[in-house]
Amino acid sequence: MDITAELQKTYNSEINVEISWLWDGGIDVRLGDRLNGFVAETNVPLVADILPWLEEAIAHFYPDSTYAKELPMEVRDRARRQIFLAPRVGAQVRCPHCGSPNPNLGRMEEIIAFVCSHCGAGVEVITPKVQ
Repeated sequence: MDITAELQKTYNSEINVEISWLWDGGIDVRLGDRLNGFVAETNVPLVADILPWLEEAIAHFYPDSTYAKELPMEVRDRARRQIFLAPRVGAQVRCPHCGSPNPNLGRMEEIIAFVCSHCGAGVEVITPKVQ
């Protein structure tokens, strides 16, 4: 399989995908995008594992897409039975200056400070005390 050609077909089908990695942390693959949300994600150890997961995820979540319809029937059948992990969600806070949500790109569980991506204000997050 040629990953370049398959990613181009995915792009042409207007299906959003995110692939990222931090050395020695595996490869994060997400179906969807930061603006509209992700529908599934995984972490794979090898670049060769990206495409098989994407094919099944696309066939599962976008079965009527041009991309999914061109996949072999066995991939589409396997995708129907596949259980996908829901995307992880980290802590979320809003900017007290403009009200925009902090996108929490690192998906940290606790946010202590951030710079608002909308208004540029620095924000210190005060964690409420639990009693």
